[in-house]
Amino acid sequence: MKLFINLALIFSLLISTVQAVTFDVLVLPADLTNTKGNYYAFDEASEIISNDIIKKFNATNGKIKSPNLYEVKSKLHKNSELNRLTDTTLKKYQKSNTIDYESLKKISAEFNCKSVLLVSSGVTTNKNRTKRGVWETLEIASLFDISYPYRLETSLVLLDNINDLVMWSNTYSTRLGTNNNTFYAKNYSQAAEQYEKLSLYSKSVIAESASQNILLRFFPKAIRPVETKVENNSGGALRFDKTIPEKPKSNTEKQEDFFGDMIYGI
Repeated sequence: MKLFINLALIFSLLISTVQAVTFDVLVLPADLTNTKGNYYAFDEASEIISNDIIKKFNATNGKIKSPNLYEVKSKLHKNSELNRLTDTTLKKYQKSNTIDYESLKKISAEFNCKSVLLVSSGVTTNKNRTKRGVWETLEIASLFDISYPYRLETSLVLLDNINDLVMWSNTYSTRLGTNNNTFYAKNYSQAAEQYEKLSLYSKSVIAESASQNILLRFFPKAIRPVETKVENNSGGALRFDKTIPEKPKSNTEKQEDFFGDMIYGI
């Protein structure tokens, strides 16, 4: 009887240890250290998306934890050396997509995180592939009657700072503006309308898909990846037409479970 009790106690301890595993991820939007340059005083797209992903992480019952952007900014403000390192590293990534693993390892260590999620967003047109900020684009479009099809492109890269490798990455792209490609905000209310559309896209598409696919990297097969069932909006909102990683379908043979794009693997 005593042996049975001891075995039961050991088993319960093992179970509780497994359930207590938590992965700490530092989410860094590429615009984190930039001063707001838009007169609307809205957050940049990468910050909006990062905030929504952080909320999703912290709602996983302790599986993934992430410091919010207010905590991150406060710590950077108090530590000038850390702030300079973060600013240099993010701008380097934003301009050339160069990942400075050594610097990111130092930055994430300050927040007790072993993984980093880099979030970068920019707006392009078919006429010009130069990336601009979403609010900068609004200001440009406010001055001229521009009818180019704007696209918001968002890149997410999850890094393992222990092994210096990419665990997961994905790019999301969506069309901005109305059905006739107009995209402008000549006053605050119009800008606020665009902000609401961007927030909806962030919550319902990017944050939902990214958080679940990243959770699968740490807890394989714990959940199913987000399925793509998005229809075009005919009311002038952001069109959610990005293809999110799906489970492959085959009528002839059984396929292995698919959980999104992975570059190098774990």
